[in-house]
Amino acid sequence: MKRLVVLSLTLLLMAACQTETASTSEETAATETPSVPVGYAAYGETITPDDALAVESVVAEVEAYVGKEVKIEGTVAEVCQAMGCWMILRAGDEQTIRLNVPRNEEGNYVYTVPTDISGRTVIVEGTLEEATLSVEEQQHLAEDAGETLGDDIEPVRELQMIPRGVLVAQS
Repeated sequence: MKRLVVLSLTLLLMAACQTETASTSEETAATETPSVPVGYAAYGETITPDDALAVESVVAEVEAYVGKEVKIEGTVAEVCQAMGCWMILRAGDEQTIRLNVPRNEEGNYVYTVPTDISGRTVIVEGTLEEATLSVEEQQHLAEDAGETLGDDIEPVRELQMIPRGVLVAQS
């Protein structure tokens, strides 16, 4: 009975992101190739840690980076607990960058990241954008994080990136 409850809860959490990934577990697992820098697990396209900018530096001069390809290093503050399809890098009390895992033409995730990497250092590379999160998107993301929002939320502007590649520092 206990196994059935655990299995049911797991299936519910996986369904929270509303889209199944087309990838197999081997495709979403950390890349184990010689091109992965020592001390990191890699997801998505191959990137290197060279020339990564601190997340604090990027948000301090955000106008210089929005709309441009940038490589950022920061600590994961939150990660989607349902599938590992998004992460948040925090650069201060109110400053964050949301990292959304890319999707393919069919709408499936290209890769996902482990759900237990909060507090770990990551390096991501992609184009930094400003975006508006609708009330519905905020509610969905809160559910993914296991949170509940109040009734008084409004659309909000935030920094986002769809990283081509992610390096997660090994603990």
